[in-house]
Amino acid sequence: MRLSLFKFMCISFVFLCFIGMVGCVSNKSNGAKTSIPVRWSSGYTMPALLASSGISVNNIDDLSELITSSWYAEVDVKQTKVGRSVFNSCMDYFDKAGPSTRTIRDHEMSAYLEFKIMCEATRLLINASNSKESFLPEIILNKDVPKIFPKAIALQISTEESRQTSQTAMVRTWADVTPMIRVETHSKTKSTYFHEGGYQEVEILGYGDDNNDDVEDVFIVVRDYVTGGNYFNIRLFVLSVDSKGDWELIKEI
Repeated sequence: MRLSLFKFMCISFVFLCFIGMVGCVSNKSNGAKTSIPVRWSSGYTMPALLASSGISVNNIDDLSELITSSWYAEVDVKQTKVGRSVFNSCMDYFDKAGPSTRTIRDHEMSAYLEFKIMCEATRLLINASNSKESFLPEIILNKDVPKIFPKAIALQISTEESRQTSQTAMVRTWADVTPMIRVETHSKTKSTYFHEGGYQEVEILGYGDDNNDDVEDVFIVVRDYVTGGNYFNIRLFVLSVDSKGDWELIKEI
């Protein structure tokens, strides 16, 4: 009798385990896709631009503190929403900067642009959502990427040059505008692309879903240089790629 009861208990236990396993499989097949978290890479340098080195940035929730934290230096600027002003944080920049804002002293413009782009990158990371799928290749910044990246990435010194390029339908990619002479790869997330008249340092800042389509986007900073001159510009892009390998410009800052 005891043996029969024991067998019954064993069979019952196995049956319950089987039901549980079936239930788990069913839930998995009908559940949501894996969540890909928002994250930043080595190109994101906002913490290094702050006056305090004691701010701990371990996850996305920590980034909001960087908005109000003081920069390592104040920047005197003009043509802001309030005329002349002094910027000392991303909050100052977000509250007062306009499209024509520049530094009062020309030699400080490069530093201001770095502050500006890293502040914008911080805001992108904070506002981005986790992704449900990604078509980004493991190595993005390879030697062939100018042939597939959007034409907006190309170095364009003047507003008129930029306008003409954007309106030319036959010009589709970065390489269509500026064919590359050579490429220097520094790491998986940074490369320099040389072309006639200048070169561009391209670096990945982070990843996340910027436009709420559940597909992972990549945040890229481009630093533009002209050979033999003192021209410098820095731009921020949000790019995405679909399952077919077609790249799309989501946002330019």
